[in-house]
Amino acid sequence: MEWWQSFFDEITGQIMFHDEAWQRAEQGCDALVSLLGLAPGAKILDLACGPGRFAIPLAQRGFRVMGLDVSEVYLSQARAKAQERGLEIQFVHGDMRQIPFENEFDAVINLFTSFGYFEKEEDHLTVLKEVRKCLKPGGRFLLELIHRDWLIRNFQPRNWHEYPNFFVLEERAMNFARNRIESRWIVLRGAERKEYSLSLRVFTLAELLGLFAQAGLNVLGYYGGLQGEPWSLEARRLVIVAERASL
Repeated sequence: MEWWQSFFDEITGQIMFHDEAWQRAEQGCDALVSLLGLAPGAKILDLACGPGRFAIPLAQRGFRVMGLDVSEVYLSQARAKAQERGLEIQFVHGDMRQIPFENEFDAVINLFTSFGYFEKEEDHLTVLKEVRKCLKPGGRFLLELIHRDWLIRNFQPRNWHEYPNFFVLEERAMNFARNRIESRWIVLRGAERKEYSLSLRVFTLAELLGLFAQAGLNVLGYYGGLQGEPWSLEARRLVIVAERASL
């Protein structure tokens, strides 16, 4: 079993998708739409949508949104939030290596470092090929993830995080031979202690540009964040915008 098959539950959801994270998503949606050059009412696939923190504000802006995620826990939360707001969003359980659509979307988004999960290197290329397949001709893809070079320059082997009802100790190690960051989360809530492990492939800009080219995605630009900030070695995030190429 790979780490992502057991990692995403209610506890890790509280850690990753706290109120401030929802606020940041709401604040970033207009910039995301601008970077993609989306027309009103465009059809968007939120790939690895989690509990819907981007899908929901995009739907509130009049876009036709579908979300796909591997976590039934997060999909249930997303459906409930969409229903509360009177939004029609289809949330689908699935694996990003097998996207069950073809020539369907004006745009696909993959945000919050939801790329690089898999142990097999070829699986990351498979994901990008699936993205191309489900885009309409001329459709666009936006990928947003942690910037590997920033991570190395600012590497912290351990860190404490305090939340309203629990503490999290995160321990990290960088595997340079495989370009992966190996992390362990120790969650302490009262007398309860629970551990989670994750192993994330982190990419250089050059690696990603090569993968996009192999997958038939023409890169239109890359940035240091969703606001379209210039990319640099000091940028914490990396955003790539690409267009479905004609093969």
